[in-house]
Amino acid sequence: MLIELDEDRAEDPGRVGAKAAWLARGRRVGLPILPGVVVDATVSSAVMALGAKTLEERGSGGARLVVMRHPLPPGLEAAIVEAASRLADTVVVRSSSMLEAGAEWSGAFTSYLDIRPEEAPAAVRGCWASAFGVHTLERFAAADVDVGSTSMAVLIQPALSPGFGGTARVEADGSVTVIGIAGSPALLVGGWERGSMARVDAAGLVDGDGGIDPVLVAEVAAVMREAAAATGANACEWASVGGDVTLLQLGAGRRPRIEPVEVDPDFGSSEVARLARLVRRFPGPLGETHVLPWAVASPMSFLDPVPPVDVPPLAALDQAGSLAAEMVAAAWGSGSHDGAERASQALRRLRGGDPAGAAELFARLLAPDARQAKWVLGLLAAVRHGLAERGSVSRPELGWHVTAERARSILVGAEPADLQVRFGFDRWEPFDAAVVIARGASIHGVPAAPGVAVGRMCFVADAEGAGRFRPRDVVVGTHALPNLAPLLWDASAVVTLSGGPGAHLFESARALGIPAVCGVRLEDIIGGGVVDASERISLAVDGAAGRVWADTW
Repeated sequence: MLIELDEDRAEDPGRVGAKAAWLARGRRVGLPILPGVVVDATVSSAVMALGAKTLEERGSGGARLVVMRHPLPPGLEAAIVEAASRLADTVVVRSSSMLEAGAEWSGAFTSYLDIRPEEAPAAVRGCWASAFGVHTLERFAAADVDVGSTSMAVLIQPALSPGFGGTARVEADGSVTVIGIAGSPALLVGGWERGSMARVDAAGLVDGDGGIDPVLVAEVAAVMREAAAATGANACEWASVGGDVTLLQLGAGRRPRIEPVEVDPDFGSSEVARLARLVRRFPGPLGETHVLPWAVASPMSFLDPVPPVDVPPLAALDQAGSLAAEMVAAAWGSGSHDGAERASQALRRLRGGDPAGAAELFARLLAPDARQAKWVLGLLAAVRHGLAERGSVSRPELGWHVTAERARSILVGAEPADLQVRFGFDRWEPFDAAVVIARGASIHGVPAAPGVAVGRMCFVADAEGAGRFRPRDVVVGTHALPNLAPLLWDASAVVTLSGGPGAHLFESARALGIPAVCGVRLEDIIGGGVVDASERISLAVDGAAGRVWADTW
């Protein structure tokens, strides 16, 4: 039930988890990695299943308590204490789950630092129990993974008292980014400290802020390059004791494909900004088919929020479709089919880089009747509320992201009204980002994860803030804490007011392809505090440049 890192079977992630398997591979090729012992993942299977069953009956607290109290198999507790005693007077006990093969799970589970050998068995159970913590369960739900289906190995290694520690990453251009702080890297990866950052080019030249000795930076970069060549890893956590670098963790993070956003001066016009507000107000396939083709010709006053009308949802969907077709035909001066096709072509033109031409075309259209416009919006509100009542979306506003065909199928009972929790990238986002970049005030922070994205600002300081989050929002937090990570699966970007790019949160963001910027004084560009501005500001984020733009939502 215990596996030494130097055994052949320690390279099997199914037995020792992803974290320990990487370290075993590194030790095999001579990298500076501490010895260790792993509690086989299979030991946890029964207790994790028990925790999942208890979770249904007694919630997160009950599940964690059951796991912490569950006895280890006969002889294992004594074996753990004996193995830990052989390693050092104090040890570190860390999770090593198969899930941690993906950096999106960075920081999800608990680590125990400076543990006495006799405390190691309780720390092992604590690692297992951390899978049932509230924020970790949110991450399981976001990733659509059943917590009871997972097993977790646990890694035990000697504790260190480092003079410096941090993270390092091989970039696409071959340079190595090194981030570190004095002492343990725990506060850095936990999102509390920004740390110092340096980059080492292929020739070994160091360019940094001077917070870490360039000699140490160069040594960390050299070890990282050696690890990359020998194991395929492109990221690590490291510590330096007495000038000697030790690798605490290895991994191969995904490099997301970044689509550029083209920004023409025409995107800054007031008319194009009006069209962007329409797209934000009526997003998703339902908005694009039933509202945008006629709303582009409407004064904004026609489009104020309208409560649902007293019409059954299915009948409301039929009426809204018929009336919308009539309004499109009237606005575009042709039959309903021809009008819809012309509208679709013009909307593609708006998205495709000719916003001024599309806006000029829309300006020549005949405005719809105000009462008819409000009635259609009221019908669609009834449809969206009906979808929420049936459980297909969590909130009526998310009903915009359901196609008319699927909405009909759900409302007639032809398919189960399963909750739709994934909405993904919207094809209007590059257009919206270009508008915010062209019009908005901007500020620089620290690059944390590459890419360009846009969304409504959602400040998350507590559970109430998380409850206001909706898919494709830009998550804003005070610190780069792991409890924001569950939102990243559906966020368009993440911005933090403090912390540094070495935080686990940004490892998760990079793995998920979510742009991120940290250390941003948002209050300088949003015209007030982040709490008051949340939900009324649109943010565009360029994670590679470390720049954030703000405009009115």
